[in-house]
Amino acid sequence: MLRVLAPILALLLTLQVQGALAQNVSPDMVARMPDDPTGRLAHILQRGTLIAGVKDDYPPWGMRDANGAIVGLEPDLARDLARRMGVELELQAVTSGNRMGRVNQGVVDVVIATTGDTAERRRQSGLLQPNYYSSGVVVLTRREYDFRSWADLRGEKLCLNRGAYYNRALEEEYGIDGEYFSSNRDSRLALQQERCVGWAFDDTALAQLILAQPDPALRIMDEAILVTPWAILVAKGTEQEDLGRFVSDMIGEWHASGRILELQDKWSIPRSDFVLGKHALWRATQNGKGVCARDPQTGQHRDRCLNEAPLQSSPDPDPPGWIVTLYDITGIDLRAAASPYNRARLARGLALTLGLSALAIVGSLTVGVTLSLLNATLSRFGLLGRILLLPQKALITVARMTPPILQLYIVFFGLGGILGNSGGFVPGSFGIAAVILSLYAGATNTIILSHALTAEQGERPGTPLLSLLPGAISRGFDGLVAACVNIVKAAGMASAIAVGELISTINLLVSEGADTATMMNGLLVFYFLLVLGLLWVFRALRRRLVRA
Repeated sequence: MLRVLAPILALLLTLQVQGALAQNVSPDMVARMPDDPTGRLAHILQRGTLIAGVKDDYPPWGMRDANGAIVGLEPDLARDLARRMGVELELQAVTSGNRMGRVNQGVVDVVIATTGDTAERRRQSGLLQPNYYSSGVVVLTRREYDFRSWADLRGEKLCLNRGAYYNRALEEEYGIDGEYFSSNRDSRLALQQERCVGWAFDDTALAQLILAQPDPALRIMDEAILVTPWAILVAKGTEQEDLGRFVSDMIGEWHASGRILELQDKWSIPRSDFVLGKHALWRATQNGKGVCARDPQTGQHRDRCLNEAPLQSSPDPDPPGWIVTLYDITGIDLRAAASPYNRARLARGLALTLGLSALAIVGSLTVGVTLSLLNATLSRFGLLGRILLLPQKALITVARMTPPILQLYIVFFGLGGILGNSGGFVPGSFGIAAVILSLYAGATNTIILSHALTAEQGERPGTPLLSLLPGAISRGFDGLVAACVNIVKAAGMASAIAVGELISTINLLVSEGADTATMMNGLLVFYFLLVLGLLWVFRALRRRLVRA
């Protein structure tokens, strides 16, 4: 296959070289495919398609057009890569939280998705040099808030996007209280509803979002911090393999030829000092050769053509000896949990999970008992009772027949927004999650207990309802337990409205480089033990109920 493709690749390369030379780029600055590709690059050529991970919610670097196709500056760069390789291009949408996992797992070949270059990320994935863009962090806030600097935001609640490189630094160094959302839309909507005092995000993207969706009630705070270059990703450990080296050379060629500057103009992005500086550096020649070309002896770019040391967060202490020994012997990697910052997040996630689970169980049983008793009471009044029960039946139907995650969104962003705009009480995300999960499982418990009470009334006519309730609970016990266990397992959906429960916290740690297998298996063991514990508690309650 490679022999068949070789003439085509050679022709494409010739055309690209001619285009580069026409722009006065030194020939040794033109990226060239290796004569005998190996590794992932060979796999891409055999497949005939380059799979690139890009953003689709970060205009104009990556977004959806009217037809649903992903377009933008970064998809254009991916298209350049595929064209030079002589293959088709497949774009896959990635997020800040999953992009490193996708490329490390081989789901995509490269990631061009606004990835900030940090020391932590260099340990987690294959970040390529040179960097191709840069951004800092600013805050979008409401105009009535008098925030002038980041010092004014210490202790304040800010909306954050999951997986962003600056989240930890903002919490540890700048003292903000982060509320994590999964998308730009959710973060901005939460800000508009005053669920946070600001949204911390990349300055480049925020400027474009404000231009595209102006809102006179919002403003961008001037001070930008944590200015960080962006890197293209390949799988961890493959930076110096054929694919990594070829993509690195393409980045250098883009700088030398002014390609990224052209794309900034195409997408109406102001030319940045970072890209202009890179263009001047990589375009420079000495004795007829590119200053930044790979050294023929070492095969490496000169240090001055690459970026300075990446952004560093506060260093974590070395993990205890037992964690290192456990990893060496079993492969169980708990090193991420050795960080005080991560331990605090895990503890908070655990507390929120247990608290939300307990409230959902108690709430669902309370709903089930109350509504089933109300149903049995009003049913005695014939037509009038059936009419009075219509609101209850409507509530039960809606609660049972619509996905709980949809209910969370509607109440959090819909009802919450209405209450906020009217100046009324705005319920918090934890309270909303507890109520929705209680109603969702409570609707099922209501049906179970209503049927059980009807059966008890048939066997013991004339007995007061409250006296029949223990028997009804015993009769429907297995169904009640199943509903309560299921709602505990569904509590992870609360992360959609910024409740940082354990599943959400584990996903954050994985997106930041924690070992996926260890974290996910640990989560599986936790929920297995939690469910076993719940079953033991319910069995103990059943024995007491039977004795009563």
